[in-house]
Amino acid sequence: MTDAMGKQIKNLRKIKGVTQEEMGAALGISYQAISKWENNTGFPDVQMIPKIAEYFSISIDELFGYKLNALTNKERLIQFMKNNQILCLRKSKLKYGGTAEYYVNTENFNTNSQIAKIGEYFADCIKENHLKFDTLIGLAYHGIAFSAATATALFNKYGTTVNYCYDRKTPDSRGRTICGHTPENGERIVIIDDVMTTGKTLEQRIEQLKTIADITVAAVIVVVNRKEQTMHSGEERIRQKYGAEVFSIITDEDINVMLEN
Repeated sequence: MTDAMGKQIKNLRKIKGVTQEEMGAALGISYQAISKWENNTGFPDVQMIPKIAEYFSISIDELFGYKLNALTNKERLIQFMKNNQILCLRKSKLKYGGTAEYYVNTENFNTNSQIAKIGEYFADCIKENHLKFDTLIGLAYHGIAFSAATATALFNKYGTTVNYCYDRKTPDSRGRTICGHTPENGERIVIIDDVMTTGKTLEQRIEQLKTIADITVAAVIVVVNRKEQTMHSGEERIRQKYGAEVFSIITDEDINVMLEN
């Protein structure tokens, strides 16, 4: 085992949020063995390597630090979200009725590397779809971090400069509902948020933005569009009312196909 693999195991364990004792119990080995791996003073048995990879939901190549090119961008993101417990594979009750085989916990985007990664996916989506707009707006609360990461990625990766702001759910002492650039009449905006289901909440937020200026919603981009989980598609609602393009980095269908495979 290389030094890099020992560091990889340690990083993956911390991201997963488990102790050496908990990992050892799951694999049927002592925590001392894991400590030796992480400190590069011991080596796992060859038969243990597939179990370690399975425990972290990654391939053996990824465990050894090799970059896989076989997966699509969406598949890599789904794998990334699964490994970091952002995509949680257990049944959950849906807000709008029924159950799902998984849920998305965007609270677990909690490191700078994770936020930077999702920001690049948003920026890539904007560029791949040739979106023309003036202002990038993040919706509180999760959309604030995602939009900031997107704005940074647009500049660092593509050299693109755009206006940036995010909204407030509660006005400040001066009654302001926007931080950063204040949208002006005639501007085309792109909205960044985390998850879309029925689109009702998003519609309310857009209406609030339109009280500030006569803006046009060029596009809405979310991490996950859960359109299969409700009879009332948020995507259709936003397109019909605002004529806006709706993009999601991944969808229910993408997740289901990845899990089946």
